[in-house]
Amino acid sequence: MATEVISSIRERTIAENSMVALLQGLQGEVTTVDLRDESTARGRVVNVDAFMNVRLEDVLYRDRRGRHTQLQELFITGRNVRYVHIPDHVDIMKTIQNQLAKIHRVRNFAREGGGRKEKYMSKHPSSETIWEKK
Repeated sequence: MATEVISSIRERTIAENSMVALLQGLQGEVTTVDLRDESTARGRVVNVDAFMNVRLEDVLYRDRRGRHTQLQELFITGRNVRYVHIPDHVDIMKTIQNQLAKIHRVRNFAREGGGRKEKYMSKHPSSETIWEKK
């Protein structure tokens, strides 16, 4: 199960301060997502971002009329998610704590100088000054 690093500070903050951290902890698990249009999708969670956009693989999609479709991959936008079923074997508190620890590791890594370095140029074209921001 590969984990993806949350890329932006905004996404880390959202994940850290909401229940989306629990959904991100379901990566690699098979679960069911109920959608606002009364359809459902059951598949393995590939990724959940801070905006609750969910990517599933090996999906059994059931539309609101009850017709089933097998899909290799499905992307669900966060605004269409009504409910995500948490598998019974998942320890909710432990999952949230693990996700928060991952977020904090990324923050601490950036703080220690291991993060991306951005270079800034002076606004004056005649100036050769370049400085780095960590």
